[in-house]
Amino acid sequence: MEQTVLITMSAEDFRTIVREEVALATKHLEPRKELPHFLTRQEMMEVLRISDSKSFELLGRPDFPVCREFGVKIYTDKLFQWIDRHTTWVEENTKYYRSTS
Repeated sequence: MEQTVLITMSAEDFRTIVREEVALATKHLEPRKELPHFLTRQEMMEVLRISDSKSFELLGRPDFPVCREFGVKIYTDKLFQWIDRHTTWVEENTKYYRSTS
């Protein structure tokens, strides 16, 4: 049987609760906020934990978000968007490998 509970609180108490919940819900985004707007190739390698050869492979892809106007720089937000788009592809196309492991 479902119960209904009536809670009375001030607007400030409600704002405090909402702030705390938003902070908890977005905590996973904090490391991204600490990164610069543009990454060097070396910084990208450290963030992604990839090798030198893999970084050159990614930078050579036509769909990879690299800016070459002032050296080789990777726009951080675009990098994470690119990762999100390609993670979906991996999830959709590797079901066979997950099912056999």
